[in-house]
Amino acid sequence: MADKKIKFSVFADLHYKYMMYAPTVEDLDKILKRANENNVDFVIHYGDFCNDYIGSPELYNSYLNNKYGLEVHGIYGNHELESNNNSMSFVTPKLTNGKENNWGTFERKIGDGNIAYYYFDKNGFRIICTDTNYSFNHDFSAWEHNRTCSYGPPADNSLRESLGEKQLKWLEAVLLDAAQKELKCIVFSHASFSGIWGSSPDTAKVKDLFAKANNIRKGTVIMAINGHYHTNHLTENNGIVY
Repeated sequence: MADKKIKFSVFADLHYKYMMYAPTVEDLDKILKRANENNVDFVIHYGDFCNDYIGSPELYNSYLNNKYGLEVHGIYGNHELESNNNSMSFVTPKLTNGKENNWGTFERKIGDGNIAYYYFDKNGFRIICTDTNYSFNHDFSAWEHNRTCSYGPPADNSLRESLGEKQLKWLEAVLLDAAQKELKCIVFSHASFSGIWGSSPDTAKVKDLFAKANNIRKGTVIMAINGHYHTNHLTENNGIVY
């Protein structure tokens, strides 16, 4: 089989909110302009794109309906639901203009937006977009997503910045399916799975899933990319670049 190739542009933590933070729509356009000049297959942000979606149509419209005709994607950071009334049902459809997304719902459709993790296949690659905004609610013995008008989980919840049990099972199925189909996987998250510092509590479980897929077919999972920490770091572990 010929070597698979893909080119994409990535960025994280734009933290746009008009009259509160420094980034502008013009800054976003510079990112998109450069991506277009480099003839990328898609653009993706991996969280904290916007701190107030309801108040920022100028931003998400410039992204989703960009003048370059670029396919764009995004995932949840911990600030996506920060401002008043920024519910998942409103924000999730504003993450991506992709037409071939397979969402983590039973029907693989976006549904009501309360499931925000998804994947799509392109050029022999599987691009997996996760949501590290789950925490464990001990009162109800249940996993809970960050709530509307918050930039973190409820104070009493533990295992912050997790995928949660349901999403881990979904991720396993998606990775093992990719291994069977000879697709190379790149996994995007807001919190890290590198295990270096500040990583998701699910890091060990995720790495076990990566290893399980790679044991089926070597080189299935090749890279995991995250945002959140406002700095750069790179490491390689068991043939996977983080």
